[in-house]
Amino acid sequence: MAERQGWDPELAAIGRPIEQIDSDFERGVCEAIYRSPAQRWQRRLIGLALGLKHGLRGMLFSWPLYLLGLAALTLPAEGSRWLGLFLLPGLWLSGWILYRGVREDYAHYVHHILLKPGAWRRILFSMH
Repeated sequence: MAERQGWDPELAAIGRPIEQIDSDFERGVCEAIYRSPAQRWQRRLIGLALGLKHGLRGMLFSWPLYLLGLAALTLPAEGSRWLGLFLLPGLWLSGWILYRGVREDYAHYVHHILLKPGAWRRILFSMH
């Protein structure tokens, strides 16, 4: 039986990796279920939930930096707009980190896994 790289046995409550299915017939049935509208909807919901989870976590971590950048835009001096430009690299970096975190969690929890009903709740409240 092929082991999924990085697969945690505790994640069995979320679903079953299709690679771990030995029989070709069973794997074919699971592939068909994986492509079903219900599974697609559940994967989209999980992607949205992961985006919200990582986005809120990132904002809680770096809100002072955003506040400083916004405060620079409200200064009455003529150069305050230029100080506000320092906010742009921070926003870009935050977006890149958010994208990477969501992508890694999606690959770990969702990609090519036959999801059980309600798996999004377990993924959303996991500490990974």
